[in-house]
Amino acid sequence: MKFQRMKDVCFGATVAALVMSAAPAAYAKVANMDIPVMFNNIKIVVDGEELRTDKEPFIYEGTTYLPVRAVGEAVGKTVTWDAPSKTVILGETEQKELEKEPEQPEETASDNDSRLGKLSRKPSTNVNNMKIQCTGVRESAGYTDGIEVDFKFTNNSDLEQTVWLDSLQVNNKDMEGSLYTRVLGDRSKTDRLTIRDSDLKRAGIDKIYNISVVFRVYNNGIGDTVTTNEMIMNFN
Repeated sequence: MKFQRMKDVCFGATVAALVMSAAPAAYAKVANMDIPVMFNNIKIVVDGEELRTDKEPFIYEGTTYLPVRAVGEAVGKTVTWDAPSKTVILGETEQKELEKEPEQPEETASDNDSRLGKLSRKPSTNVNNMKIQCTGVRESAGYTDGIEVDFKFTNNSDLEQTVWLDSLQVNNKDMEGSLYTRVLGDRSKTDRLTIRDSDLKRAGIDKIYNISVVFRVYNNGIGDTVTTNEMIMNFN
């Protein structure tokens, strides 16, 4: 189980470590292998704030590896994955340098055989002065196969608030998922929920008609927790 989790993060973590290294480096090996790594409850702190991710950092041969997407976005860099060239991109990209696949609308399936249809609307909810809005749903283009649901969290209070996923359903079937984020007062933050292919297959889901989520919002100053209304994403 630990090796499987390691495989999910190893590629992204390796690139993150290389990008943040002061010395030039190259990563060219293409292979699948099991390696012994050490999980030691490693914490990531960015500008004095602890960064929580669903991919745990680990140590391999004396080097600490971090999930590139979480760290990149935490320092204000857009992180994208270019599948044809197998390239992780931090920040802006030059279109001419990469072989680009035809662009698709963020929330629209690429063909009739896709699991996703067109997202009918992008729902939002507001509780405890925290606005949560779905900004897009698409097939994963990252390191974990599945469906990615993007959210924007806008904290309209002057107190830090914590948001985490309370429940997730696909086609009215309960699913596992993880999303945990902290938003400073009067700030906005984006985060992503990934619904894994393995969970969808286990539930016998080939075509996705709806995704529903409920969040819990905790006000760190007052100490109260409120559950949001159900956010439902329907696909035509």
